[in-house]
Amino acid sequence: MALTLNAARMLRNGGIDACAALNSALIDALTELPADLHKEAKLSIGRAMAAVLDETVNKAVAAFPELEPDEETWLEVVKSQARKRATE
Repeated sequence: MALTLNAARMLRNGGIDACAALNSALIDALTELPADLHKEAKLSIGRAMAAVLDETVNKAVAAFPELEPDEETWLEVVKSQARKRATE
């Protein structure tokens, strides 16, 4: 897939946001699931996150290595995407 820098950045940010949403969903679900189902839920969410990362963040970074997110970037993207959704 040929990406422009801006398209790659948006794809990366969307992937980060999706993974953050999956993580939040898992945290919430674990409070409602019996302990014997925690491992299965974690594995399911982990597989979903891996697929999201492979199809978004990893493709964006492969096209533009400078988009490799560090922890600070990851947190800023999560916060900015949440703010954007909250004001839509």
